[in-house]
Amino acid sequence: MAEELLGRPLRSGEVVHHINGDSTDNAPENLLVLTSQSEHAHAEWILRRERCGQPHLFPELLRILRARPKGTLFEHIMP
Repeated sequence: MAEELLGRPLRSGEVVHHINGDSTDNAPENLLVLTSQSEHAHAEWILRRERCGQPHLFPELLRILRARPKGTLFEHIMP
């Protein structure tokens, strides 16, 4: 689905993250393309800590995940 929405194949190593955690929800606003599995794991870790109410050292990373405009498609593919 991400490839179709991007209009190109995923590059080697790119990972699609489902922002709401539901891997069956392929709505464009729920998909975020990350450049590696490592970045995906880190994003998951940050979001999991937030859901548990635990602070993290780099809150700007969470702002980056949430800052992309709604209704646009893959505006911020993380480098």
